[in-house]
Amino acid sequence: MPLNKEAFIRYRILDQCLTNKKKPFPTIFDFMRAYEEVLGKTFSQRTINLDIQTMRDDTAVGFLAPIKYSRQYNGYYYEDENYSISAIQLSDNELESIGFATKVLQQYKGIGLFSQFDEAVDKIMNAISIKNILTDKEEKEIIQLEKIQSFKGSEWLNMILNAIKNHEVIKINYQKFSSDESKELLIHPYLLREYRNRWYVIAMTDRKKLVSTYGLDRISNIELCPKEKFVFSHEFDASHYFKHAYGITTFEGKAHKIRLQFEVHFGKYILTQPIHETQKIIKQNKEELIIEIEVGITPELITDILSFGPQVKVLSPTILIDRIKKELSDTLRKYT
Repeated sequence: MPLNKEAFIRYRILDQCLTNKKKPFPTIFDFMRAYEEVLGKTFSQRTINLDIQTMRDDTAVGFLAPIKYSRQYNGYYYEDENYSISAIQLSDNELESIGFATKVLQQYKGIGLFSQFDEAVDKIMNAISIKNILTDKEEKEIIQLEKIQSFKGSEWLNMILNAIKNHEVIKINYQKFSSDESKELLIHPYLLREYRNRWYVIAMTDRKKLVSTYGLDRISNIELCPKEKFVFSHEFDASHYFKHAYGITTFEGKAHKIRLQFEVHFGKYILTQPIHETQKIIKQNKEELIIEIEVGITPELITDILSFGPQVKVLSPTILIDRIKKELSDTLRKYT
């Protein structure tokens, strides 16, 4: 553990001991035991005294903590009862929740658009006094988070975001998955959307005047076009554009009311993690769960339904039932 990080943890431990109303006036030996309990190794009285002196007098560190020694109680205390080196005064449960949330935020550190928040995430982590600070080894054994990988195209996030904010036209070199060559397009960007760790820009093409979705991972170059006039489609409404979309694929026309029947045990999972914001329960008992979502029939919807396997049955509409049957039939033919 780096020295500066360990030193800060020691200061947090001292602060926690000094603000513990259940055990006022901690002694040097109380500090030593707290250090060992959290950091897993012993520290000398000299280290404790140096830490107290640093917190109290070192202007570079900046705490200037009002730490005093009580001869009457043979222990230390804050002269200002309301003082703490943490400006955040929260309950243990709240601190643990924020601590966990900041660990989730740390997964995005170094990724394009979010890199500007790296320092802020570190400050939050350092400002929180968590009761039991985990060592690196404990953290790996107790908490495991899905690693958010840096994705191709993340370098374009800042430029596209600024173009949206400033109403600027951009020129992109874009290559579809179905094409071997990239094309040069002038687009008027309206919205950035993330879906399953991939980013997309929704924009109107300068040539066809159609609103389309472009994956950032398929953009090889971007240039600002300050001489081009930005045009905003009055038919585009960011708050409703994806309201009935399932995934990143949009559709034209009216959304379908889709009913899905789940086995009871798998249905519990669907209840705790709805598959769409429009999801509502139609029927729930000991044998089954029937839900309804109002969405377009998109490739992402088909893929997710198939991924549920025998745990799900499409009840309506007929058009979706036929699509699922065809997909299953085509799959089975590959094994015959």
